Amino acid sequence: MSDTDNTTLSQDVAFDLLSNARRRFVLRQLQEGQDPIELGGLAGALAAKENGVSVEKLTAQQRKRTYVSLYQTHIPKLVEAGVIEYDRDAGVVSSTDHVDELAAYFHTPPEMPPWALVYGSIAAVGVLVMLVVSVSDPPIISATYVGVPFFLVFAALSLLHYKYVTEHHRNGGLVPVDEE
Repeated sequence: MSDTDNTTLSQDVAFDLLSNARRRFVLRQLQEGQDPIELGGLAGALAAKENGVSVEKLTAQQRKRTYVSLYQTHIPKLVEAGVIEYDRDAGVVSSTDHVDELAAYFHTPPEMPPWALVYGSIAAVGVLVMLVVSVSDPPIISATYVGVPFFLVFAALSLLHYKYVTEHHRNGGLVPVDEE
Protein backbone atom coordinates (compact mmCIF):
# COMPACT_ATOMS: atom_id res chain seq x y z
CA MET A 1 0.00 0.00 0.00
CA SER A 2 1.18 3.48 -0.70
CA ASP A 3 1.34 6.38 1.70
CA THR A 4 -1.71 7.90 0.02
CA ASP A 5 -3.98 5.09 1.23
CA ASN A 6 -4.48 6.70 4.62
CA THR A 7 -5.43 10.15 3.33
CA THR A 8 -8.45 11.38 1.52
CA LEU A 9 -8.23 12.42 -2.09
CA SER A 10 -8.49 16.10 -2.89
CA GLN A 11 -11.41 17.17 -5.05
CA ASP A 12 -9.03 18.12 -7.85
CA VAL A 13 -7.49 14.64 -7.88
CA ALA A 14 -10.89 12.97 -7.60
CA PHE A 15 -12.38 14.97 -10.45
CA ASP A 16 -9.30 14.39 -12.60
CA LEU A 17 -9.48 10.63 -12.02
CA LEU A 18 -13.21 10.52 -12.68
CA SER A 19 -13.01 12.65 -15.81
CA ASN A 20 -12.06 9.68 -17.98
CA ALA A 21 -14.56 6.98 -18.99
CA ARG A 22 -11.91 4.25 -19.05
CA ARG A 23 -10.84 4.97 -15.47
CA ARG A 24 -14.49 5.02 -14.37
CA PHE A 25 -14.94 1.64 -16.06
CA VAL A 26 -11.98 0.19 -14.12
CA LEU A 27 -13.31 1.60 -10.84
CA ARG A 28 -16.81 0.27 -11.49
CA GLN A 29 -15.49 -3.22 -12.25
CA LEU A 30 -13.59 -3.21 -8.96
CA GLN A 31 -16.66 -1.94 -7.12
CA GLU A 32 -18.85 -4.70 -8.46
CA GLY A 33 -16.83 -7.30 -6.61
CA GLN A 34 -14.50 -8.44 -9.33
CA ASP A 35 -11.45 -7.71 -7.18
CA PRO A 36 -8.66 -8.33 -8.04
CA ILE A 37 -9.04 -8.22 -11.82
CA GLU A 38 -6.56 -9.43 -14.39
CA LEU A 39 -5.55 -6.49 -16.56
CA GLY A 40 -5.95 -8.49 -19.78
CA GLY A 41 -9.53 -9.45 -18.89
CA LEU A 42 -10.30 -5.90 -17.88
CA ALA A 43 -8.94 -4.59 -21.19
CA GLY A 44 -11.02 -7.15 -23.09
CA ALA A 45 -14.24 -6.21 -21.28
CA LEU A 46 -13.59 -2.50 -21.83
CA ALA A 47 -12.71 -2.96 -25.52
CA ALA A 48 -15.86 -5.01 -26.05
CA LYS A 49 -17.98 -2.31 -24.40
CA GLU A 50 -16.37 0.51 -26.37
CA ASN A 51 -16.66 -1.33 -29.69
CA GLY A 52 -20.15 -2.67 -29.08
CA VAL A 53 -19.21 -6.30 -29.63
CA SER A 54 -18.78 -9.36 -27.45
CA VAL A 55 -15.33 -10.15 -26.05
CA GLU A 56 -15.10 -13.13 -28.40
CA LYS A 57 -15.59 -10.92 -31.48
CA LEU A 58 -12.86 -8.40 -30.61
CA THR A 59 -10.00 -8.06 -33.02
CA ALA A 60 -6.46 -8.31 -31.70
CA GLN A 61 -5.96 -4.64 -32.59
CA GLN A 62 -9.02 -3.51 -30.58
CA ARG A 63 -7.92 -5.52 -27.57
CA LYS A 64 -4.30 -4.34 -27.81
CA ARG A 65 -5.22 -0.66 -28.20
CA THR A 66 -7.31 -0.76 -25.02
CA TYR A 67 -4.74 -2.82 -23.09
CA VAL A 68 -1.92 -0.41 -23.93
CA SER A 69 -4.04 2.59 -22.95
CA LEU A 70 -4.88 1.02 -19.59
CA TYR A 71 -1.34 -0.24 -18.96
CA GLN A 72 0.50 2.94 -19.91
CA THR A 73 -1.90 5.68 -18.86
CA HIS A 74 -4.92 4.87 -16.75
CA ILE A 75 -3.67 2.19 -14.36
CA PRO A 76 -0.50 4.17 -13.45
CA LYS A 77 -2.61 7.28 -12.82
CA LEU A 78 -4.95 5.37 -10.49
CA VAL A 79 -1.99 3.70 -8.73
CA GLU A 80 -0.22 7.04 -8.25
CA ALA A 81 -3.34 8.46 -6.58
CA GLY A 82 -3.54 5.42 -4.29
CA VAL A 83 -6.95 4.39 -5.61
CA ILE A 84 -5.85 0.98 -6.88
CA GLU A 85 -2.88 -1.33 -6.54
CA TYR A 86 -1.27 -3.04 -9.51
CA ASP A 87 0.76 -6.23 -9.20
CA ARG A 88 2.93 -6.21 -12.33
CA ASP A 89 4.11 -9.78 -11.80
CA ALA A 90 0.60 -11.21 -11.59
CA GLY A 91 -0.88 -8.63 -13.97
CA VAL A 92 -3.81 -7.86 -11.65
CA VAL A 93 -5.34 -4.68 -10.28
CA SER A 94 -7.10 -4.44 -6.93
CA SER A 95 -8.96 -1.67 -5.17
CA THR A 96 -8.17 0.37 -2.09
CA ASP A 97 -10.61 2.24 0.15
CA HIS A 98 -10.35 5.23 -2.18
CA VAL A 99 -12.59 3.54 -4.77
CA ASP A 100 -15.60 4.00 -2.47
CA GLU A 101 -14.43 7.52 -1.69
CA LEU A 102 -14.60 8.36 -5.40
CA ALA A 103 -17.98 6.66 -5.71
CA ALA A 104 -19.32 8.94 -2.99
CA TYR A 105 -19.25 11.80 -5.52
CA PHE A 106 -22.14 10.03 -7.27
CA HIS A 107 -24.18 9.21 -4.18
CA THR A 108 -27.54 10.92 -4.08
CA PRO A 109 -28.92 10.71 -0.59
CA PRO A 110 -32.49 9.46 -0.46
CA GLU A 111 -35.20 11.80 0.62
CA MET A 112 -35.30 11.73 4.40
CA PRO A 113 -38.54 11.13 6.26
CA PRO A 114 -39.68 14.20 8.20
CA TRP A 115 -38.12 13.04 11.48
CA ALA A 116 -38.89 16.30 13.29
CA LEU A 117 -42.57 15.92 12.39
CA VAL A 118 -42.60 12.31 13.63
CA TYR A 119 -40.96 13.22 16.95
CA GLY A 120 -43.17 16.29 17.34
CA SER A 121 -46.35 14.30 16.68
CA ILE A 122 -45.49 11.68 19.26
CA ALA A 123 -44.60 14.39 21.78
CA ALA A 124 -47.89 16.25 21.12
CA VAL A 125 -49.95 13.09 21.57
CA GLY A 126 -48.04 12.34 24.77
CA VAL A 127 -48.67 15.82 26.15
CA LEU A 128 -52.39 15.61 25.30
CA VAL A 129 -52.73 12.21 26.98
CA MET A 130 -50.85 13.46 30.06
CA LEU A 131 -53.16 16.53 30.23
CA VAL A 132 -56.27 14.34 30.03
CA VAL A 133 -54.91 12.03 32.72
CA SER A 134 -53.86 14.88 35.00
CA VAL A 135 -57.16 16.84 34.81
CA SER A 136 -59.46 13.87 35.24
CA ASP A 137 -60.84 13.40 38.73
CA PRO A 138 -60.38 10.65 39.79
CA PRO A 139 -57.38 9.88 37.54
CA ILE A 140 -58.27 7.46 34.75
CA ILE A 141 -54.83 5.92 34.80
CA SER A 142 -51.59 6.59 36.59
CA ALA A 143 -49.24 9.05 34.85
CA THR A 144 -46.51 6.39 35.08
CA TYR A 145 -48.53 4.05 32.86
CA VAL A 146 -48.76 6.82 30.27
CA GLY A 147 -45.20 8.14 30.51
CA VAL A 148 -43.35 4.83 30.30
CA PRO A 149 -44.90 3.71 26.96
CA PHE A 150 -44.20 7.13 25.41
CA PHE A 151 -40.62 6.97 26.66
CA LEU A 152 -40.26 3.51 25.10
CA VAL A 153 -41.74 4.73 21.81
CA PHE A 154 -39.26 7.63 21.75
CA ALA A 155 -36.36 5.27 22.51
CA ALA A 156 -37.42 2.84 19.77
CA LEU A 157 -37.94 5.66 17.29
CA SER A 158 -34.52 7.11 18.12
CA LEU A 159 -32.88 3.74 17.43
CA LEU A 160 -34.81 3.41 14.17
CA HIS A 161 -33.78 6.93 13.17
CA TYR A 162 -30.12 6.19 13.97
CA LYS A 163 -30.19 2.93 11.97
CA TYR A 164 -31.86 4.64 9.01
CA VAL A 165 -29.37 7.50 8.89
CA THR A 166 -26.26 5.34 9.33
CA GLU A 167 -27.44 2.84 6.71
CA HIS A 168 -28.08 5.54 4.14
CA HIS A 169 -24.76 7.28 4.79
CA ARG A 170 -22.86 4.00 4.50
CA ASN A 171 -24.32 3.11 1.09
CA GLY A 172 -22.23 5.10 -1.34
CA GLY A 173 -23.01 5.44 -4.99
CA LEU A 174 -21.53 3.49 -7.82
CA VAL A 175 -18.99 5.00 -10.16
CA PRO A 176 -20.98 5.56 -13.35
CA VAL A 177 -19.89 4.20 -16.67
CA ASP A 178 -21.08 5.69 -19.93
CA GLU A 179 -24.55 4.86 -21.21
CA GLU A 180 -26.11 4.17 -17.79
